[in-house]
Amino acid sequence: MDIETDLKHEVADLVNLETTLLDRREWDDWVDLFAEDAVYWVPSWANEEDTVSDPETQLNLMYFRNRGGIEDRVFRIESRDSYASLPLDRTVHIVSNILVSNVKGDEISATANCLVHSFGKHGSQNRASLYDFKFRKSDIGLKIIMKKITLIDDMLEGPVDIYHL
Repeated sequence: MDIETDLKHEVADLVNLETTLLDRREWDDWVDLFAEDAVYWVPSWANEEDTVSDPETQLNLMYFRNRGGIEDRVFRIESRDSYASLPLDRTVHIVSNILVSNVKGDEISATANCLVHSFGKHGSQNRASLYDFKFRKSDIGLKIIMKKITLIDDMLEGPVDIYHL
């Protein structure tokens, strides 16, 4: 295999691992996939065509500026200090169309599509999303430095947490 093919496989493996860890509730391993400066962003819809463009000044469904925010969210889930996570829904992520869109130095951009089926106190739900990732190459492999999740639905029933996306 050539370097380009190896990189595509490495990106696909990481995206699939990331969602598998969510489904299996392996929170510490999931958090370890993110770099310290990683951004996790779920924008809201501004209108029928566009999502908000600035997570710092506009309303978001979820926004963590760095891995610390992600760690705080996982802490609340694990400590059962999150009403939205009681009881914890069971989920299955189905990820497809993983494409590397750009490589610039040590940074890689990729996209994917995701369908998440969840079951819990609100019954069965399905949510579709578009994923935009940025990864950084490091000595220990790729780290996620940005995950943007664009939910297709603009009206949500029930709670939405990191494992629903």
